[in-house]
Amino acid sequence: MAGGIAGAIGGSIEATDIPLFGDVVPTGMLQVGGILGALLGVVGGAILGFYKGLTWPWTLVAHESPRQALSIAIGQVIAGVFLGIAYTLLTTAFEAATLRIGGARRLSRREAELIIPIVRECASRMGIRGLPYVLIHDDRDVNAYALTRHLVINQGLLDEFNYDPEVLGGVIGHELTHWNNADPVAAAFVRGMALPLYVLYSAATKLLDHINQPLTRIVLWAFMWPAAVTIRFFVMPLQARDLREAEYRSDRGAVLAGHREGIRRALARLRRTLDGGRSGWDVSACATHPPYELRLEALEEPGRTYPLPDTDAPSPPRATVPTSSLERD
Repeated sequence: MAGGIAGAIGGSIEATDIPLFGDVVPTGMLQVGGILGALLGVVGGAILGFYKGLTWPWTLVAHESPRQALSIAIGQVIAGVFLGIAYTLLTTAFEAATLRIGGARRLSRREAELIIPIVRECASRMGIRGLPYVLIHDDRDVNAYALTRHLVINQGLLDEFNYDPEVLGGVIGHELTHWNNADPVAAAFVRGMALPLYVLYSAATKLLDHINQPLTRIVLWAFMWPAAVTIRFFVMPLQARDLREAEYRSDRGAVLAGHREGIRRALARLRRTLDGGRSGWDVSACATHPPYELRLEALEEPGRTYPLPDTDAPSPPRATVPTSSLERD
């Protein structure tokens, strides 16, 4: 902000010193110089301010005492790891209560008779000994997700595929792989380590969604842009590759469980990821998934052809032409 103001003033002053013919051209140059100066000032001030914000405290401490700077850095790493572990333990301990408050419930007798044998069959084929608790959420969104101790299936998924055991097997195999590989535990640990940044970013994002006054949005953005830049240009690139590979691994887990067709049908119908239990932090920083078409390609059985469109893909919407009452008459 300060860089933009200084750049606008500086650009305007420089423009007045340019000797040109007439009075109109210098006025135009004055405006152009002010705009260019403002833009350069904003960009330069933002970059320099971000760099100084990261390095200035450390430079100041290191100049006075390099040993103290090293101690602070080590202490922050230890504190981050401790916070990540504490957050993961608390999340795991209160996971059941959080799910109940959020609307998840136990399986009914009929649901258990259908779903639990599929879970056990998938786990046996995948070599998984322990099993997570399976819950149903009456949400109509077509999704399922694995947490640290639970596997949650949305009612919308059951309705969308009419309780098809093959599709359920594919989805359950996918989520069991996430659970068995401790992907939810790793996600909780990352959230815990970055908890202050997570809280700041989530709060600012929600506020921006509900504030329509332009000046207020600009002021809020001026305060929260370092968190946004850190998330989008540091956190996301660091985690994107591992997250994409985790999705491919989970799809392969569904194949190992004997439900290749089931997971392909689910992906072809939904055309998106299956993991619906993601928080605001996951959506903003960690929800990097491979394109669904590439996931379908990775699930193809050798020697078999898979023409387009997929038989399970949703029908394309038909264009409708509105007609007036006179035309109908």
